[in-house]
Amino acid sequence: MSTLLLAPCALTHDPTRSAWTSDWNQRVDTARTPFEHPCATKAFIAWADAFLVGCVSEPELDAVLPAPGCDARIEWVEERVEQCRAWTAWQLRNFNKHERSEGPPPSMRIE
Repeated sequence: MSTLLLAPCALTHDPTRSAWTSDWNQRVDTARTPFEHPCATKAFIAWADAFLVGCVSEPELDAVLPAPGCDARIEWVEERVEQCRAWTAWQLRNFNKHERSEGPPPSMRIE
């Protein structure tokens, strides 16, 4: 039974996911404007496209097999999409206002 309790903990220390987390948090911390924020549409799409290279088949290249590790990469992007929804909603509610009524935007750092 102790093996079952340790298994979920082991997943959180995956070195690949740790590197992805570090990269994501660095991008959050260094964004100087909302347009550079990793959750901003243009920045997010550029990041996701590069992150998923080889994972999403192009329509004209139907026979291409996804690269190893694609399931984890696709799952990571889907998690970031979910995570960014709160930030995007906050930005949409507060866009172009002189005074923001809801305080600062939600943190998008992964802890």
